[in-house]
Amino acid sequence: MSKNYYACVITHGTLAQCLKKISEKLVAPSVEVKAFTNMELSLEEIEHRIWEDVNKQNPEKIIVFVDLAGGSCWLLANRIKMKRDNITVIGGVNVPLIVSFQMHVDRMDWDNLVSKIIEDGKKGIFKA
Repeated sequence: MSKNYYACVITHGTLAQCLKKISEKLVAPSVEVKAFTNMELSLEEIEHRIWEDVNKQNPEKIIVFVDLAGGSCWLLANRIKMKRDNITVIGGVNVPLIVSFQMHVDRMDWDNLVSKIIEDGKKGIFKA
């Protein structure tokens, strides 16, 4: 049974939607990952939608993936993080990171899960 976690990806352009679609083709999602783009919504609207979801679900833990540390999506994610203790923000999201999240979310405690998915995301970047 899936844990009561909320996960979302906030990116520039359509990257969030692409990451969601690709990862769902590779592994069945244990936790729905919501995808938000600053191309379609203002940062304020993204924040509003996230809080709507969170208030409905009341998740134990929240993870926010963003594309670029230091960018506007990163700043939004960290603004959201300041409002609750149970939020983790991860920058540099990629397909291996999302796939690892889905594969391990039901098998690991939160801290080990976060460490594992970051490690797997980094392993997805290498020189051939």
